[in-house]
Amino acid sequence: MAEEPGTVLRLAGRTLSVPSSELVAELAARIGVGQLSEDRRTFHKLAELGWQEQRTSQAIVRRLAELGYAVTAGDAFLKGARLLGWDGSTGTPGTGCVAELETGRPGPVVCVRVDIDALPIEEAATPHRPTQEGWASETRGVMHACGHDGHIAIGLGLASVLAPIVTSRGAGRLRLVFQPAEEGVRGGRAVVDAGWMRDVDLLLGFHIGFGVPARTIAVGVRGFLATQKWRIRLIGRAAHAGKAPEQGRNALLAACQISLALHARAQSSAPGLRVNVGRLQAGRALNIVADNAELLVELRAEHSADLEDLAARARRLIEGMAAAAELQHSIELIGEATEWTNPPELVSFAEAVASSTRSFEHVRTDHVFGASEDATLLARAVADRGGLAGYFLLGADLKADHHTPDFDFDDEVLSRGVRILSAVVASAMTGEPNRISTSRSTNARANRKKR
Repeated sequence: MAEEPGTVLRLAGRTLSVPSSELVAELAARIGVGQLSEDRRTFHKLAELGWQEQRTSQAIVRRLAELGYAVTAGDAFLKGARLLGWDGSTGTPGTGCVAELETGRPGPVVCVRVDIDALPIEEAATPHRPTQEGWASETRGVMHACGHDGHIAIGLGLASVLAPIVTSRGAGRLRLVFQPAEEGVRGGRAVVDAGWMRDVDLLLGFHIGFGVPARTIAVGVRGFLATQKWRIRLIGRAAHAGKAPEQGRNALLAACQISLALHARAQSSAPGLRVNVGRLQAGRALNIVADNAELLVELRAEHSADLEDLAARARRLIEGMAAAAELQHSIELIGEATEWTNPPELVSFAEAVASSTRSFEHVRTDHVFGASEDATLLARAVADRGGLAGYFLLGADLKADHHTPDFDFDDEVLSRGVRILSAVVASAMTGEPNRISTSRSTNARANRKKR
């Protein structure tokens, strides 16, 4: 009898089938719903900015070690890789970690990526559930306003549910990456450069919400915008603003002119082109010609080639305008992500798994992300070596939109996320060996065309 489309996936010489009802029931029985909510609240209170997730990382490492994982943390995790956007002011970060279970049996390397950082947002007062119930952020001016507290809870839930199954009858290696500094798309490059994607056969990333309603999962996700984040510094010359302004070289005025000119660069027929100057700081006092300015700028595009073209034009503009104003300048890359589209074979398989597990009542096979995510750098690294990568959106009812002081979500999504993700991982690590594997080459070809 022919297999139904999407019910079988070939990966690294193995055949992945939709999990049996027995495996689905075993996975579901191992999920601690109460623990998921407790973890979400714990990490919501511990909210820390990117490259500063010290307490968050320590709590994650303790839990993973208790579950029997081999954990790599601290400096050994990122292995001296460049940390985009880190200015050194907070000391050596040493945040994030990788947890692994090695079965000792030949099989795929399956990786799940979890982001752990919060945002520089002051959490709302009442009426706001975390504040009312006593689990609001303990860090003034910092809040989990994007759902990463829920992501950590799901990641730890996966670690707990999968450990006994992978250890007893899995094949290959399970790897869980708890990544720092996703906000501003800073940490993903370091994870790739540290080598954690070099042997990955299947990578899964996920996010709560993002326009997907409760009890719905989006498995066919596309429209990730390629992006570069820049810190631009201009150095001029101070002068008395009243007596001798002509002796100065005004960095503030040039920064304003550059800001307007950069925004004009977004006018293009290329899809998804966006420019935003998010911050401009300059000068020292109202009676001094400003001798310094700093701009934080992001560039985005639907396609990486268009982003490279936009970036080249923006650099020429900055260089020319700085030269015209007789200023020194520097452009520092402080974050980046690439375009991405989930490969069709993984979309079909995930749709079938969602149906078999009944983890979500509705499945979207075509959903536009419309923003940037540095998990795409991990996905690209895996695809370029012939592996398979995908990113799922776990639908949830939101109290307010992402990146706002009132952000909150329904905890029900936590157990649903663990059910679908654990089922995909368990399928990959308990599948039967197969002589022919097609998905690696198919996925690599599909994503290379988009570069």
